[in-house]
This record gives sequence, structure tokens and C-alpha cells, in this order.
Amino acid sequence: MTASDKRLLISAPGKVILFGEHAVVHKKLAVAASLGLRTYLDVTENTSGQCHLKLPDVQVDAAWPLSQLDIAVERESLEQQHPSDMPDTLKQQLETLMGETTSVAQKQAVMAFLYLYIILKNEKGSSSSNFGLVIRARSTLPVGAGLGSSASFSTALATALLMVFGHLPEAFATSEQKDPAWLETINRYAFKAEQVIHGNPSGVDNAVATFGGALSFRRGEGFSQLEGCQSLRLLLTNTKVPRSTSALVAGVGAKKQKYPAVVDPMLDAIDGISLRCVEVFKRLQTGEMDTHKVTAELEELVDINHCLLHGLGVSHPSLETVRSVTETHGVKTKLTGAGGGGCAVSIIRDDISEETLNVVTKELQTHGYDCYQTSLGGVGASASILRDIQDEAWIESADRHTLEKLVARP
Repeated sequence: MTASDKRLLISAPGKVILFGEHAVVHKKLAVAASLGLRTYLDVTENTSGQCHLKLPDVQVDAAWPLSQLDIAVERESLEQQHPSDMPDTLKQQLETLMGETTSVAQKQAVMAFLYLYIILKNEKGSSSSNFGLVIRARSTLPVGAGLGSSASFSTALATALLMVFGHLPEAFATSEQKDPAWLETINRYAFKAEQVIHGNPSGVDNAVATFGGALSFRRGEGFSQLEGCQSLRLLLTNTKVPRSTSALVAGVGAKKQKYPAVVDPMLDAIDGISLRCVEVFKRLQTGEMDTHKVTAELEELVDINHCLLHGLGVSHPSLETVRSVTETHGVKTKLTGAGGGGCAVSIIRDDISEETLNVVTKELQTHGYDCYQTSLGGVGASASILRDIQDEAWIESADRHTLEKLVARP
């Protein structure tokens, strides 16, 4: 990327766990898929001699002279280390650059940016630019709702910096087909950013954000891309009820230890649901099942999976309220993520009208919940070259529809 009248729009999706929550902790299969809700980065170069990072979602507006970011590092050693094991000297330098941050979210986001910037700018063969850089971010994902907002940001950020410093070719933005090696590179650095933010993430969220579509995963075995996953309509409901993932996971573990003859078969049943989902997508791809049959079967699996999770003690009255409201209108719903509050996901059949969805949404909103109509299984990390936008801060006021159209265009 060189300074010119063009700019980049980078984006990456959030994720939803379709099946396998909690059971995955006990080495059962889980299925996750990308969402239509995304994080967007507007990237421009200029002659300011500064690097400017604007993250309005977490109230970050920071700028550094390029000379302050010219820090020499041993890339190979950093590649092999967890970010928490970086040399003390580098850690002190990055903390100094980070300056005053008033929240954990701000600290994590800025540190992830600085860490990737330093690694990629110093990587052997990188085309370091003498021009200033401005990155503005915007997300349509709710933060902290279990929908992969941090991984979406990490993946978009990694993609942006890889392109800025010449590790990804311009063809990544112009080619319809993405070279798998490009995506593997993005995923590797997105995982590094996720490690900065979360410490020891599973890597699933950034993989979904990078590759898009759906994937299955099992602890200790990595993940597999699911062929045949197609775009499905979803209604996501954020109850905004806070919960402790670690406490919920520990609760299921305690039940398993106390009632192994009861809980083990429940976990096996959840494993079977995930396996059935994989099979359904395969049958869709081969033509053995059509879209109507796939949606109908996914609805049944959603219902069964939620009931099992409820039996494991990880539902919440707010989630049962969402289930009750949507069930009244013929829409199947399950909790997604850790449970205990958080988000619910509803499968929207093609015969569910917009009018019905509006009624459901309004009723859920009367309970104080936030609702998002979106899609399942869309594209992963994406880049577009923009040549016709002059407004410097356009992304801060652009609506979601405009952003989605820009991502879709060649």
C-alpha cells in the first residue's frame, strides 16, 4: 500500500457458537460460524509522520510519531514466544507508548495494535513506509457479549497491518479467490493479538473471523472447515445480563463429578448434535438435503441443545424469556456461549415474515434486550480498495448497510 487517493476498508466477522457449548470443555465437538456483524477498519496513509489509532467503541484516540515506533526486535523469537513472555525492555517500551488508559478494554486494544505494529514493521522483507498512518475502527458487534468482538478486531487489525507493510499483496483486496496462504498468515497474527488480549485463547474465534463460514473443533484436535455451510438468517438477542464464564464452566464440571452417570450422557448427546450438524451441512453440499430441510433440522437441534444446556444449569431466566417470546411466534432459540445471561441465537426460516420479526423484536426490547438481525456463515477477513470517499471520518457515521455493501463489492 502506498500513499495515494486510495484507502483500504478492512473487515472481519464476529462468531456464534451454534452447538457444543460447555461440552467442548470436556473434549466434545462444537460448531461455530461467522456472523454478518463485523468490525471495520478504515486505513489511510498520509504525510503527517505519525501513526494515528482511533477506536471510538472503546474511547481510544492515540497518535505516535513514527520515530517512537521504530523499535528493533527479534521477530523469530517473538514468533515463538507467548506475548506475555516478551522481553522486559520491549514490554516497558510498549507500556510507555500506551500511555494513560482508563479501562481494560482500552489497554488490551492499544497493546494488541502496538505489538502487531512492532512485529510486522520489523519483519524481514517488510516494506516499511515513510508515510503516516491513520486507522479508524467501527464495530457492529456488541462488546463482551460472547460474539467474538475482540477476535473480529484482532483479525481486521492483523489484515490491515499485513497489507500496510507489504506482507499481503494488493491482490488480497482485488481477488475474488483468496490464496489459503494469505488467510493462514492473517490467522497467525490475529491469534497473536488475541493472546495479547485474552492470554490463552482457544484460537477458534480468530479462525472463524479469518476464514469465515463454519468450522468444527474439538480440544486437542484443532478445527476443520465445514463445507456446505450456507448463509442463514439469524436473530441475535443480547440480554445484557452479566455472567462469569469460569463460574459456569466450573458448575458444569462439578455436576459431572457428582452425577457422572447423568451428565456424561448429556455431554455425549451434545457431541452427537454437533456431529449431526456437520453431517447436515455435508448433505446440503451434496444435494441430499435442500435448504428447507436443513433449516428444519437445525431448528430441532437448536431446541434439543438448549434443553440439554438448561439441564446442565447454564441457562438463565432472561434466556428462558427469549425462548418463550420467540417460541410464541414459531421461532426456535438457544443460548449461545457460556450462558447464564449473555446472548441467545434464533434460527429464522424463510417463511418467517419481516412483520413477524418486527413484532418479536419489539417484544424482546420491552424486556430491555438488544436485538440484531443478521446472517450466518458469511465471508471471513476481507479488504476493499476505496477510491471515491473523501470524507476523512466517514466510517464513524456510515450505517451498517453502507459498510456491508462496501465489503461485498470487488
